[in-house]
Amino acid sequence: MADACDDMFFFGDDLEAILGVLEEEEDLDEHFREAAADVHPLSVTCPHCPKKCKSKSGLKRHITVKHKDKTEETEETETDKPENRDLLTVETYASIVGNAKVKLRDSKIYPKVNRDEIWSYNCNTLQSSTPKFSEIQGLYIQLAKSGNAERFYAAFYASIVLHASSHFVGLSRNSATLLCSKVADCLLTHSKEKAETHTCEPLTKLSDKEKSGLQYIGGYVLHKLHNKHKQASKTLENDHAISLIMAGKWDNPIGEDQRLTTTLNRGGLWKITRNAQSVFERTEHYFREATRKTSLKNIPLANIISRSMHDVTVVASHSAMLADSEVEISSHVAKDVLHNIISLYVRVRSFSFVKDVIQKHKIRLKQLKSKALRKDINRSSTD
Repeated sequence: MADACDDMFFFGDDLEAILGVLEEEEDLDEHFREAAADVHPLSVTCPHCPKKCKSKSGLKRHITVKHKDKTEETEETETDKPENRDLLTVETYASIVGNAKVKLRDSKIYPKVNRDEIWSYNCNTLQSSTPKFSEIQGLYIQLAKSGNAERFYAAFYASIVLHASSHFVGLSRNSATLLCSKVADCLLTHSKEKAETHTCEPLTKLSDKEKSGLQYIGGYVLHKLHNKHKQASKTLENDHAISLIMAGKWDNPIGEDQRLTTTLNRGGLWKITRNAQSVFERTEHYFREATRKTSLKNIPLANIISRSMHDVTVVASHSAMLADSEVEISSHVAKDVLHNIISLYVRVRSFSFVKDVIQKHKIRLKQLKSKALRKDINRSSTD
């Protein structure tokens, strides 16, 4: 299955057939219905933390982004789990402290006596099992998950910097505080660098045929979600959602050719804008990465959705769609709609992927039976 995902996209009549089956799938249709209904205002508290969300969709987005380690422990492989991917090891932390010492040594704005004391300090007191390191590690994991620098600084200063002398035993209070502050800066830099390498991999190269299939499925998702919002109760949030989804529809009859969508138009199926296509391309990239594993037993939906939501290209394209919207859309609705678009694309894509795996398995079994039958015939003829 290492390269299986490369040819697991449906085109032409095959794509038309699979979307025909999708229309008859009640479970999938229910996901679209829920996505449209869940943007309606409703104060709901997260079951995993004190966070209060403004809608059911907001709660789902919050859980996917912040608590996917709790919701999909059985789906994710060891290397994909946030607690492993975002883990801060003692060795890495020691390197970060060393980097902080170098930065302080080379900076002339701090007193020389403190810089000299810090430079000569040997930081070898922390071990992975100590409460102090566990506390630092916990703060770093939260930073890696949320990317919220202000929250990280506030928590780090309250629990680490104010007690700097107990973390860097042997240093004077001023020197320990200075080193702790610089370590906070270096931890933030390290987290950003890891996030960039994790979310900015080169985009999966799609052939023209694959790109046409992506445009088709993307248009299917936007069109169906739009229709569900139209059928839902009329609220301000619903109107905002419709406006944002419409910003992903490409109405210009002149320009980029989306031939597959034009050829196989299913009663008004949408062509999509470049910004919407960019969102789907990045999501497709993470989907292929997740399903390329040879030992794949299930599809890590939350991981794919979370990585797409945090992708810088997706965020930029989403912002451009917001700018193209006819109304000013509230922040929480904008995030909810993006989460719904990505989630529904991944579900449709997963459905087609699983159908294709089953079909390939049936073909393989048929080939094996045919091969076994030929062997039996050959044996009978020799006997």
